[in-house]
Amino acid sequence: MTTTISFIIVLGVLITVHELGHFLVAKGIGLRVERFSIGFPPKMFGFTWRETEYCISWIPLGGYVKISGENPEEPPENPDDPKVFTSRPVHQRAAVILAGPLMNLILAFLIMPLVFFLGTSVPTYLEKAPVAGWIQPESPADKAGLSPGDRILSVNGSEVRTWQDVLEKASVDGSLWMEVAGAGGTRSVSLEQDPEGESGIGILPSMDPVIGFVVKGGEAERAGIEEGDRVVAIGGIPVSDWNQMARIIHNSPDKPLTFEIERGGAHRTFSVTPKKDEGLGHGLIGISPKTETVTRRYGVAESIRLGTARNFELLGLTFSFLWDLVTLNSSIKNLGGPIMIFQVSGQAARAGLTQFLAFMAFLSLQLGVLNLLPIPVLDGGHLVFLGIEGVTRKPVNVNVRETAQKVGFFFLILLILVISYNDIARLLPGK
Repeated sequence: MTTTISFIIVLGVLITVHELGHFLVAKGIGLRVERFSIGFPPKMFGFTWRETEYCISWIPLGGYVKISGENPEEPPENPDDPKVFTSRPVHQRAAVILAGPLMNLILAFLIMPLVFFLGTSVPTYLEKAPVAGWIQPESPADKAGLSPGDRILSVNGSEVRTWQDVLEKASVDGSLWMEVAGAGGTRSVSLEQDPEGESGIGILPSMDPVIGFVVKGGEAERAGIEEGDRVVAIGGIPVSDWNQMARIIHNSPDKPLTFEIERGGAHRTFSVTPKKDEGLGHGLIGISPKTETVTRRYGVAESIRLGTARNFELLGLTFSFLWDLVTLNSSIKNLGGPIMIFQVSGQAARAGLTQFLAFMAFLSLQLGVLNLLPIPVLDGGHLVFLGIEGVTRKPVNVNVRETAQKVGFFFLILLILVISYNDIARLLPGK
């Protein structure tokens, strides 16, 4: 029930805000809005007020605002009527179209600072002294000669007292130099960061190999591994740190591994075959570590700064992923659809209000960006037509628009089928 309610709330809020953007700008410039619908037909219920029908429809995967004259297949009786969409100049029509995605982006930039203000869960290790627990092999730290147990004293001349300080100071690209204290005393080391590397500088805090979460339907669950299990050894190799265990799993895609697990004081063995992730190329078994967390709250100004920075980070990741899809560097199998949103909505809701709000902000960003893609039937496609009209000083031929929209609609339906297949495949054993 929690999952269903949270799913309805997420989609309801995001769709309403999106359509409200179109609606408010259209009304604001004096256009006639015939219908404001949350969901697609058939209609569930509705009412009419001031020439606009407001309704809730049965298919909750979108919504629409019907503006007089907007649909070329339904020409208005009086094309010169100032309340008709086509009677307005290009910039006003573009403003109506752009308002929907823009409202989703604005919503994300309003919600994310609230997440930091209410309080976010952060790992407790961030507030602990920066003592290296694991050095990633072949990483900049490994090449510089750092070892587990080394205590980081400063980064680029700035003193560091916690792991949070280290992450902030070491976030710059290029060379770093650190002062560290270890078994041989205090020494300075220089690290050359690899911009293409995946391990950062390669210094990680100590983390017990205790399983905190097991993905339903994942390889670990099917093998019988449970939350709270401590991994003692893999393939006869003793395991003392989570990062060590993760490296073994990542490097063994599609290769059976024997896990020795400690559970309730007794030792058990399980055979697990890591599944190769198409995007990363790593082996994964569907587990995450047990991590102690604390709630950290921020003031208004800091919440706005952190929330804004987080949104720009997510936007960067979104554009990067889209580019990888276009250049075939990422698989379409990594896309998720309504079923995934349904599942993650429930997980976020159960994790707490801030996690739920953070997920809603993330999804709102995605909706804003995706609707701006230049695909006919999406807002971005309409903006392309208006851009052409603005340059050529005449509307795009109706037949051309209709053909483009049919192609766009076919592409959109195909995409929905693919991502729905992905969602279902994730739920099936052996997928």
